[in-house]
Amino acid sequence: MKSLLLDMTIRLFIGPRKRESKPIFGSILGIALSMIPLVVVIFLSEGMIKGITDRYIETGTFHLQLRPYEELTPDDWNSTAGALTETDGILQVQREHSGMGIATAGNQQTAVSIRSISPDLYRSDSSFQKYMAILQGDFDLSSNENIILGRETASQLNLGIGDTVKILTGKTLSSGKYIPKISRFIVTGIFSTGYQDLDKLWVFINIEKGLKILQDSESASRFLLKVNDPYADLSPLVQSVRKSLESRRWGLYTWQSLNRSQQNNYQTTKLLLILIMTLIVVVAIMNISSSMIMLVMENEQDIGILKSMGMSNSFLSFQYILTAGLAGAGGSIIGIGTGTLIAMRFNLIINLAEGMINAFLNLFYRIFNIVSPGDISLLNSEYYLDSFNINIDTGVLLIIFVLTTLLSMVAALIPIRNISKIIPLDILRKH
Repeated sequence: MKSLLLDMTIRLFIGPRKRESKPIFGSILGIALSMIPLVVVIFLSEGMIKGITDRYIETGTFHLQLRPYEELTPDDWNSTAGALTETDGILQVQREHSGMGIATAGNQQTAVSIRSISPDLYRSDSSFQKYMAILQGDFDLSSNENIILGRETASQLNLGIGDTVKILTGKTLSSGKYIPKISRFIVTGIFSTGYQDLDKLWVFINIEKGLKILQDSESASRFLLKVNDPYADLSPLVQSVRKSLESRRWGLYTWQSLNRSQQNNYQTTKLLLILIMTLIVVVAIMNISSSMIMLVMENEQDIGILKSMGMSNSFLSFQYILTAGLAGAGGSIIGIGTGTLIAMRFNLIINLAEGMINAFLNLFYRIFNIVSPGDISLLNSEYYLDSFNINIDTGVLLIIFVLTTLLSMVAALIPIRNISKIIPLDILRKH
């Protein structure tokens, strides 16, 4: 009986006559086309969020931060650094003193976040080095006069290696009076994190210099810590660090708490995009329902004959449910495969598309002797990462496949009710 059901389902799916298979293959194509943007959005948004998060936690907030509740002496900082270094699970301990300032060069100026760090941070931290690409010069903070600028800041101030830049900071006296201070630096390096928001904000100087020029109320020192796996549960490690300090003078923060609003924003945007794409897929799946109606109408004679031979309504209905499931499975396989391929080769596809569009536009400008406004960019680097990795989660793909197949079978439940209304005697009279 099972073999008969399978044979009849495959025969119905393929269709003995071309006109019978057209509605089903139209539904498969619709599901496949709607599935492609869903898969691309899921993995692209995940890769984009992971790429931005990695840059923030490896170069900015680090994995854990310790902030003092009160002013500490140099000996306090050194003893705490020693205790943290000996704590199991802590890989990297760095002190940073940071504050805001204004960078000026010539007639140009811009606000910057000044990060004063140890000169050996770039050399000793491979993950910091990974996301801090040096475009010009070196990450050299061996001298108190050296400064490393982000790509956007250097471009905005029109600075290169060896140029001089002035940094305006200040100090707030106990009387409330603010005293500005101008410091001169030599540009020894220009970096890029691949994310424009960070490149136009950060500048790096030696921590000894930072402690001297960043003394206003907005400046602060903190310890930046790194662990083996920042995406694991950090609660046990946080408890371990608290025990090793044996003091209530420090506030301890994970990267999740420091970036909570940013992460919530990313996840909300991602969920909205996925919801919109899912609705499109559901509409495509509902198209199977209309395909099944046409299929039942076109096979009315065959259904009547099979009923007269003794086949039950449930047996014939199950045949159409399985056919709808095959259509959903076929469409999801094609859509998932194509969407996954596009997601994995997204950067290459965008580069090829940009090259073709710019080549066509440049040819157009030459033919009609029009001044070119410059090449266009499909993904503006002001809002997107220059590059990021896509990790394909097979579990997510399997869930999409199963849900699509099940929804396709559910969509066939309404039209198959017509099967029970077909009376064999009426069919024999008509034909």
